[in-house]
Amino acid sequence: MAPIDPASLVLVTGGNGFIAAHCIATLLRFNHRVRATVRSSQKADDTRNALALAGVENLSHLELVVVPDPTDLKAFSATLQGCQAVLHLASGFNYNAVPGEFEEKLMIPAVRGTQVVCEAAKQHSTIRRVVIMSSFASVYDASLGLQPGSVYTEKDWCPLTYEDGVNAAAVPIAYRASKVVAERAAWHYVRDDPVQYELVTLCPGMVFGRMIHPISSLSQLNASNQIVWQVLNAGNEGQIPLTKAPVWIDVEDLSETSLKALTFSGTGHDRFLVTQGSYDTQEIADIVRSRLPERQRVPVGEPGKRISDTHYSCDSSKVQRVLGVKFRGLEKSIIPLAEQLYDMEGC
Repeated sequence: MAPIDPASLVLVTGGNGFIAAHCIATLLRFNHRVRATVRSSQKADDTRNALALAGVENLSHLELVVVPDPTDLKAFSATLQGCQAVLHLASGFNYNAVPGEFEEKLMIPAVRGTQVVCEAAKQHSTIRRVVIMSSFASVYDASLGLQPGSVYTEKDWCPLTYEDGVNAAAVPIAYRASKVVAERAAWHYVRDDPVQYELVTLCPGMVFGRMIHPISSLSQLNASNQIVWQVLNAGNEGQIPLTKAPVWIDVEDLSETSLKALTFSGTGHDRFLVTQGSYDTQEIADIVRSRLPERQRVPVGEPGKRISDTHYSCDSSKVQRVLGVKFRGLEKSIIPLAEQLYDMEGC
């Protein structure tokens, strides 16, 4: 199947999100027309204003449409009229969810939302490619521990089930289950139902980088950038926070990977692990203390100490080879974000 045409119309779900805003900006920069879904007219206004403030190009080619319930097949299908591709980014993650609420707040939205995307795309013969933003969470098997020396690839799968997510004891477990079950639902759909489009799933690690989506306070930070803020705000005499999920990718690199996933001349369905490499919070602290000495209040910790030898790693050579992408280093991602975060606090 031929890739989507230049300047074609692409649907982006969850258009007000951290990753989605960068994907919209990248698509517009490469002259695609974008239709993005949000859940309310207020989010539509906020998204357009945030993108304009960030200097995003070609905003006249962006259409924002309100879909209050992304699991409503009829309402969602209507948004695909005239599109050649779908970039599915909407996925619920609510830290306020507690055991007993995980099915309602995490599992059903993630799984049914993905199924609706796959089914709606089949209803429109113009759709050539569906790209779904999954996660390293759908690759990683937490039950195996840190696994020093082990290397994850896109061939690996998290073993968690729908029932594991519903009955999880904590949010992170339920989140991992929601991501892997949702991604498997997409693969099961194209396995069991002949479709006219190619399915591509992307599995990024922690996603860091400057924000251009609607955000008015540090309390609204996405989960990945919260990790960076915890380091930046720990205090000179404090302790460096523990490293969580120690593989990462920059948000702008991820948006360019998403564009390539939509437009490369692939044949058949495909899955890609998208990580730049390993990181740890000591490395973030070292970078910020070195580059922003006049603004930071970051603990010293143990400068130069790295934990990469104590845990698993990832092999992202496939995505770099097939899609022709290159990834920036941690400093180029963290410093613009750190400056933005300190500015948001009013330092």
